[in-house]
Amino acid sequence: MPSRFARAPQGHPAQVGRRSGRAPPGDGGITPTTSHDAPGTAVVTGASSGIGWEYATRLAARGWGLVLVARRAERLDVLAEEALKEGAAGIETLVADLGSPEDLSRVVERAADDDIDLVVNNAGINGYGPFAEVDAGLLTRVLNVNVVALTALTRAAVPGMPARGRGAVINVASLLAFAGDLPPDPLPRRAVYAGSKGYAVTFTRTPAAELAGTPLRVQVVCRRAHGDRVPPRRRGHPGER
Repeated sequence: MPSRFARAPQGHPAQVGRRSGRAPPGDGGITPTTSHDAPGTAVVTGASSGIGWEYATRLAARGWGLVLVARRAERLDVLAEEALKEGAAGIETLVADLGSPEDLSRVVERAADDDIDLVVNNAGINGYGPFAEVDAGLLTRVLNVNVVALTALTRAAVPGMPARGRGAVINVASLLAFAGDLPPDPLPRRAVYAGSKGYAVTFTRTPAAELAGTPLRVQVVCRRAHGDRVPPRRRGHPGER
């Protein structure tokens, strides 16, 4: 279903298009480092809970326009209303499952538009369980969301940014990317998930080096292994965001 983007007329409050700032002190590094201070438009995937929700609301407080992407329309509606209250310049919601090629294509097309200044690749699925026992289809989905979608959205956004002289991509990984040889307890059994986050770290560092000396920034955030989906009222379906 197509989405609508509503931007506030000068001197009027923003409105939200449905379906279809300044960082607070002590924000724990959640506010993105970009190559510019002026607000623009950001795509945030996995926006309906946890870190994605925090990025969205903190960007809203800095006056950014937001393209919010997640699977759950009702959670996006709640977030959109909160982001408007925080001061977002405008809101667009895209209900999409990034494990679906058709849905991913829609979001990639939006990320490539010339008004996008920031992409936050936060969507992810863990697929935890013993490697030899986890359903193979689930592991394919982990790779599609955590690796393929992240790569495709970064590739969509970056080429147009140099000409505009600004832009940033933030890829959300995990400290589990560095925990490959640690025993599974108390850590989760995580072979493919940890591998996908290791990819996110290495992949991000490489274009970051390629773009050194330009106004663009590509960076990775390594979240905690457990308990980072806060506050509890924003928790969603186990294992996905």
